[in-house]
Amino acid sequence: MDVLSDVLRTVRLTGSIFFTADLYHPWSVSSPTTEMLLHHMPTKAECVSLFHIVTEGESWFKTENSKPFLLRQGSVIIFPHCVSHLMGSTLQQRPVPVIQLLTPDILLGNTNLHHGGSGKKAQFICGYLLCDQRFNPLLGAIPELLIVSSEKERILSQNPGLSVDILSAAPDSWLNATIHHLIHEVVEKNSGSATIITRLTELMFVEVLRKFMSSLPEKSRGWLAGLRDPQVGRALKWMHAHPEEKWDVEQLAAKVGVSRSAFAKRFTDLIGESPMQYLTGWRMQLAKNLLLRPELSMGMVADKVGYDSDIAFNRAFKRQIGIPPARWRETTRSHQIA
Repeated sequence: MDVLSDVLRTVRLTGSIFFTADLYHPWSVSSPTTEMLLHHMPTKAECVSLFHIVTEGESWFKTENSKPFLLRQGSVIIFPHCVSHLMGSTLQQRPVPVIQLLTPDILLGNTNLHHGGSGKKAQFICGYLLCDQRFNPLLGAIPELLIVSSEKERILSQNPGLSVDILSAAPDSWLNATIHHLIHEVVEKNSGSATIITRLTELMFVEVLRKFMSSLPEKSRGWLAGLRDPQVGRALKWMHAHPEEKWDVEQLAAKVGVSRSAFAKRFTDLIGESPMQYLTGWRMQLAKNLLLRPELSMGMVADKVGYDSDIAFNRAFKRQIGIPPARWRETTRSHQIA
């Protein structure tokens, strides 16, 4: 059982490009809130991540929790939680909310955005990744921004004191090649490019996750650190492979070969919640996917996610999601039809 692939498949990660942007000095824009962004997108997704690829020139970036930093051509910046941020050739002028620049033709297609003055040009590819469920163990495991670059040392030297995760992408690396293929497809717009762009965007994000996981310090915490841990990682695999099993902490501890108390503490320290809390959340995420399948009765869904009866499943789902599963199913299907 590949747990990372299981989670990515279940949250139905999809990606694409908003637009390319030609921005001329002086310019400064601010990102929209998650709610505003999702309102303007043709999707019912609950979560959105943003990324910008600097394909020409340079730009300053800033979030509420970071000092301003400069990125040049070839860098990719990812905002996994869609945190508010500023970007511009200068951050000294009042930023224009980027939502004001998103004309209907931009929102409906892979179109070019022009903005700014008459000075030096910076060019970007601006894209997004969506997942359709808020419960996502990845969300708590990734920082608010990640930078991918083949020039990590130069970025650090240009931005002394920068406390941001920077992932190196060597010129001959698979990740760097993926980024270049993505840029090529966006620029060339060949037949089938939309499908290829979607796949490349998703592949880029998964490779970033893998690199971030492998770069975590030994004593890191979070879901990705737990996935890498010998005992907790094996327990996660058992829960993901057999969510229908009547697991308890003692059984999971026995599966990974440690005492009940040591396992419970290790799991909670790394993941941030107890094994049973995690398992319940994961079961509810799986249940959401199963509820969208009309051929499955409520009892069948309950059985597939480890509940002996409709009543027990209904109680657990309502406690976790806020509404009964039957109502969630009806509401979600009506939105999909609309």
